[in-house]
Amino acid sequence: MITDTALMAGRGLRLMSRSPVMVTATSLMPVALMVLLSMSFGRMVFPGEPLEVYIQYAAPLYVVMGLIFGGISTAVGAQQDRTSGFDDRLRTLPMSSVAPLAGRILADLTRTLVTVVLVTAVAAIMGFRFHNGAVGVLVYVGVALIFAFGMSWLMVAIAMVSSSPEDAAAGINAIMLLLSFLSTGMVQLHDLPGWAQPVARINPVSHVVGALRDATTAGRPLWGFDAWITLAWAAGLTAVFGLLAVRRYRAQR
Repeated sequence: MITDTALMAGRGLRLMSRSPVMVTATSLMPVALMVLLSMSFGRMVFPGEPLEVYIQYAAPLYVVMGLIFGGISTAVGAQQDRTSGFDDRLRTLPMSSVAPLAGRILADLTRTLVTVVLVTAVAAIMGFRFHNGAVGVLVYVGVALIFAFGMSWLMVAIAMVSSSPEDAAAGINAIMLLLSFLSTGMVQLHDLPGWAQPVARINPVSHVVGALRDATTAGRPLWGFDAWITLAWAAGLTAVFGLLAVRRYRAQR
């Protein structure tokens, strides 16, 4: 399984190297949203404060949105492999049924890393800063990649039950919007409507955003409660949706 997964990850990296526009496009969308929405929400969330204060608060959300946007490409690619006949060719080989899905996800973590770096770099131009040194940077990137890995299994599971790439993308877009706006990413918890606050408290996006804020804020634990909850969410998503995706893939043999 390890060898097969490595081979499929290599294929994924080669495909990305031939389509740099796709990698750039999925990274630029959260950047555009960050620039536009920060101008609108910044003064409402932190009235009287400079834009840098809101960027420091909200930039982690746009990193997470970038991870979910990237998941659309993961799902679409997995769905295209199903319908193009590529998976049919793999099924004629003595290959692990986990490898085609896991290899794609591991390869796409490279795109995720590009997204994290690009969104954070633009946020830094707008005033975002790391206040916990190099260790804080490593935790920040590590938490983002861990969450992206778990979410990718959800995306692949959606792709396995979708009838077309468009259906897969539509389903993931709906999930992204719900998770992003019903969280503490853009606004503080007490600014949300009463009915939305319990949802925001259990929303995985709220926890991963909180973990990224902890990693960049002086005086907060580098690996605190939100980071542990994020790890639990990533493990749960991987276990549940990884199993469902692989079972669905096997059922199509």
